[in-house]
Amino acid sequence: MRRFSDEVHVRCGVRGGPPGAPEQAPVQFVWRGRLYLVRAVLGRWRERSAWWEQPAVAALHGEEPGGEASVSSRPLLALGDLEREVFRVEAAVGRAPVGVYDLAHPVPAGTAARERAVVSEAAGTQDGDGAWQLLRVSD
Repeated sequence: MRRFSDEVHVRCGVRGGPPGAPEQAPVQFVWRGRLYLVRAVLGRWRERSAWWEQPAVAALHGEEPGGEASVSSRPLLALGDLEREVFRVEAAVGRAPVGVYDLAHPVPAGTAARERAVVSEAAGTQDGDGAWQLLRVSD
């Protein structure tokens, strides 16, 4: 399994789930200029983000991204920086062999997955925050 931290553009749509409860999930994504079609969603979970690597934490310790110390206004760490929702999907480019990809995006801690603002595939747009990342690849 290879690890990444690449930004990806994800289109979500309604995917089958338990009867009466359709869920929003990735249906396609663009990574490194190639369009991947999601064949199946294998899993979905939430995990803590690496909050200690956020620029707001470094600034709180008086460090600027360039390594200089500063005494500025207190930075904020948004709730969405603390937790992310991860989708493990099977996807492929065209007829190429299928691989397994972990796609993640930040979500406010303590919110239900259904409450986040994901635009459906029918609208032809991406997730509202546009902050999706590719975390891991198994192919």
